[in-house]
Formats: sequence, structure tokens, C-alpha cells
Amino acid sequence: MLIHVNEYDTPECETLAETAKRSILTPDSLGLDRCIQCGACTASCPAARFTDYSPRQLVKRVLENDRSVLEDESIWSCFYCYSCNLRCPRNNSPVTIVQVLRQMAINEGIGLERLAYFVEIGEYLAENGASKIPGPGVRNMEKDLGGRWISFKRDLDSIRAELGLKPRDIRDTGSEVRAILEGTGFFEREKWIRSGGRGNISGFSHSTSTETVNRETVNHETASHETPQCGV
Repeated sequence: MLIHVNEYDTPECETLAETAKRSILTPDSLGLDRCIQCGACTASCPAARFTDYSPRQLVKRVLENDRSVLEDESIWSCFYCYSCNLRCPRNNSPVTIVQVLRQMAINEGIGLERLAYFVEIGEYLAENGASKIPGPGVRNMEKDLGGRWISFKRDLDSIRAELGLKPRDIRDTGSEVRAILEGTGFFEREKWIRSGGRGNISGFSHSTSTETVNRETVNHETASHETPQCGV
């Protein structure tokens, strides 16, 4: 049984395809059932060029109800550029399906360590605001580009002046960003992720063990959004 962590999560359906179509993340226009396996998505995917990730194969596995895809490392290679959706002749959206699969995996305690990077970005933004590049992003750029990026970052103000650009507008937006994160439940989920998927969040009980997981009763009348139900 899937573990729902809040009202935005995926419904409990018999198949992966039905779950993807019923998820609140999914637009009504999703063309999952119309996929013809042409491979246009994979051909246009930057992640597929450098990793084993294949949007075409992912959609095929979802349609075949291959639940092992939830444990496949490749579902974490997508970085949401939406090239697959733009190129698909059937209006399918593998990128949306990936988001649903990731949520399903997280609900089952799979891949929580993959969220550490995003959690750190959220924490950084809450403290510093959206006007500054998140620390994890800076470290990745330094790792990938080395001295070139470091010198660019150090000399950015003088480079902007040479190009005739105005000085950077660095405002203190920390309080605004923090309010948004609080309002969307980021800090509650952050604690749940940091704990390894243990404890309670938004009224639900969590466990990452392989034993049967019992879902607690939730009063959806008090929730701003309800989890979509299968067969409705």
C-alpha cells in the first residue's frame, strides 16, 4: 500500500498508468494511452544523451505496469526541461509521469536520499531569499567548471559594468520565501525527509519498512485539496 504524505499525493490505483492519469500532478490532456513508442521523447532528451534514462522505455514500463521502475535509478535523471512533452506527437508527457513515479517512490521510502539536494536548496532559500544563488548550485558549478566559474563569480560585478548592465538587485526576500515554504508545507516534509521517512506529517503515519503499512484516517473536509480517487 502506498503511503500518502499529504493531500497532494498520488492515489492508490491498480496500475501505474491509472495512478499517473489520476494524479493531481497530471493534466487532463495527458496522452499516456496514445503513446506509439516512436522515441521522439528520448531523441530530444538531454538526460538520455548522458545517462541511461529513456523516456520512451519509462512510458513503456508504466503501460506494462512494471512496478520495478519505482526502484530504477534512472527516474532521478530527469531534470524537468519538458522537451519530451514538446516533441511528443501524441501530447504525452513523460516528464509528468516521472514526477508521479518519484512521488510514489518517496511514499514507499525509496529514493529519499535523492531529495537531500532539493531540501538543502529550500533551506538555503528560506534563510537567504530568492535573490541569491543557492549554495548547492554554486558548489556544483564550481565542481563542473572549476576556476572558470570561480573567477566569473568573483568578477561578476565588473563584468556587468563592462557590458553596460546595472548592478545586481540583491534584495532581502528571505521572509517572503520562508512564508511561501511554510504555507506549502515544506518544513514539515523537510523534517520527514531528514528523519528517513519516519514519523507523522500532515496527519499521516509513515514507515519505510517492507512490512504492511496502514494508512491513517484523514478528514479531507478540512484539507484544501483532496487526493484524486481511482475510478472516479
